[in-house]
Amino acid sequence: MIEIVKNRKREKYTFANINLLGNCNADCYFCLGKDILQELAGKNQLNIHFSKWKNFEYFLQQCKKESVTKLYLTGQTADGLQYRYLSEIIDYLQDKGFIVGVRTNGYLAETKMDCIHKMDGEIGYSIHTLNREKNKIIMGKNYLPHWDKIIPASGENVRISIVLNRYNIDEFDDLINFASSFPNVKYIQVRRISTDTRLDLLQKDIDMFEEFYQKFAQTHQQAGNYYLAQKYFLNGKEINFWRTVEASCNSLNYFTDGTCSNEYFIVEGYLKNHV
Repeated sequence: MIEIVKNRKREKYTFANINLLGNCNADCYFCLGKDILQELAGKNQLNIHFSKWKNFEYFLQQCKKESVTKLYLTGQTADGLQYRYLSEIIDYLQDKGFIVGVRTNGYLAETKMDCIHKMDGEIGYSIHTLNREKNKIIMGKNYLPHWDKIIPASGENVRISIVLNRYNIDEFDDLINFASSFPNVKYIQVRRISTDTRLDLLQKDIDMFEEFYQKFAQTHQQAGNYYLAQKYFLNGKEINFWRTVEASCNSLNYFTDGTCSNEYFIVEGYLKNHV
């Protein structure tokens, strides 16, 4: 059994997250938001204009103070593309000098492609399987986004994130081959499941990730590190094996209920600072 030890020696802040709270259009069983689902229950700011979000301007001031220019629209109980005023907030933030990107499951990407094209920052898509039946188990959706259309249309700064788990671990080669087939995919992040409160449910996935990586590392040449994540190259693409608790990067976090956190660890930061 893998012991979870958090790396608290973080580097300087290089990005910030705007964590949307609402009702997500997917239901990933490993979602980190489920670690604090009770605390986040009933909080939905997806239809509230950002000018009415508590402490939002304070958060932006803190970003400026820390020389953070990269902002990512993401979510704890929602998807980064679900926000009603998405186009407006992109314009607002980029007019202030921020570089805006998104983290999304891609289900709204086709209908929000005009907003994606507006973003100057990285477009991060999560692809956990190419199989509809498995996707129902992993994400609670029995159909897949039209990736063959979405990814090529998303500009030149796309990242693919794969959360390796008990249901898709046998798809690793297929997922890497698929993601690397798109010229505009800059790199691929293979992520280990992260949890603070649900180890009883997710320890199996964490152990399987490490067992898989040990075998992978025996047959592939490491090309360095990216924020302490092991870096490899497959099919000409950079592949990072990402363990959130061990990586050395650092971020500020804003939650749309008004909670501001200067901690990289989402759950800890929210519980210590939530309003």
